[in-house]
Amino acid sequence: MDIQELKKTINDFGRAMKLIQEKSNADSDLVEPARAEIAFFGLHLIFDDGSFDEKELEFIEEASGFKINRNHWNEIMELGRVDSEDKYLSQPPNTFIVMVDVDNMLYEIGEEPTAYNAAYEVYKLVGDTLVDIKGFTDEKRQGKLERFLEMIGKYRRDHSDDPGIRNGTNEEKVVIPSKKGVPAPKKS
Repeated sequence: MDIQELKKTINDFGRAMKLIQEKSNADSDLVEPARAEIAFFGLHLIFDDGSFDEKELEFIEEASGFKINRNHWNEIMELGRVDSEDKYLSQPPNTFIVMVDVDNMLYEIGEEPTAYNAAYEVYKLVGDTLVDIKGFTDEKRQGKLERFLEMIGKYRRDHSDDPGIRNGTNEEKVVIPSKKGVPAPKKS
């Protein structure tokens, strides 16, 4: 995946988060925390035996638009929970919690719940890129990505108001954030 294409996808997702922030009259910024969580997700995937590859770290920073202050590694490791898979998988990034809440609001008004899918696609794209960034599939990273996707899928099922999502009968719809920043549902 080209860095520019990945940056564009993340920027489009940021615009979608901004729209959610504006439409919901949120008291706090949703965009920068979402960028930070994407960066922390990338760090989690590339963290191996207590270290990071500097070029991969720079790639994550450029793609996510979130600069990681190397003078504060301990705080970053704790805040991002990137050094321990058990800690990282103990709860989904707040972005997914917000997106499931948005989907629940959409479901309640009879609209297609697509917010979670937009976040899922961004994280999957970032994950797939980092799994293959070395020119081959890194099996350890692939496992981390699969366990992460399982965790967020379970969170969605456990917290969705849509009975089809809760019981797993609704097929996952692939939705990529549109150019205007609003996820477009893909009809079955």
